[in-house]
Amino acid sequence: MGPSAVADGTLARKGAGVGIGCVSRRAVLGATLAVGTGALAGCGRVEWYPSDMTPDTYVLRSVIRDKERMVARYEAALAGGSGPADLLRDFLEHHLSHLDALTEALPEEEPAPAEEASEPEELPPPEGVPDTAALGVLEAAATSARLDQAGAVTDPGLAQLISAVGACEAGHAHLLARA
Repeated sequence: MGPSAVADGTLARKGAGVGIGCVSRRAVLGATLAVGTGALAGCGRVEWYPSDMTPDTYVLRSVIRDKERMVARYEAALAGGSGPADLLRDFLEHHLSHLDALTEALPEEEPAPAEEASEPEELPPPEGVPDTAALGVLEAAATSARLDQAGAVTDPGLAQLISAVGACEAGHAHLLARA
């Protein structure tokens, strides 16, 4: 829409809102922006999360389950005699230490009433006895998962703990590849 000359010498746009009941584009855009910003501002709080546990706790519990599986695999490898026993024993101790640190990082929760308390889920035994190559692959996969998990949490201390666990697992993978 081009400008047109008005009798007093000023320029006016054709179709420009002049008069009562006309709203300018700037007013509509400003109102839309204000409403959108106000609606999005409420999404940054944790209270909206629909679960009983926070996203950080969910990730932490996932890492703990992974660690419990890894401990079971190392115990099976030691019992089966596959690989250098001293190295596997040291790595098992590392994983047990990680498991303790991760468990301590869980938020304290109110104890459940006796009738609602359930036994913890028991992990199925690993299939077969993993050798050092299989354990190395598992350690490398765990390292990759820790990067994603550390990035998914909001607590910097928890991200640091998960990253440290992943760094240790990367060292395990390297040493198992050389064993």
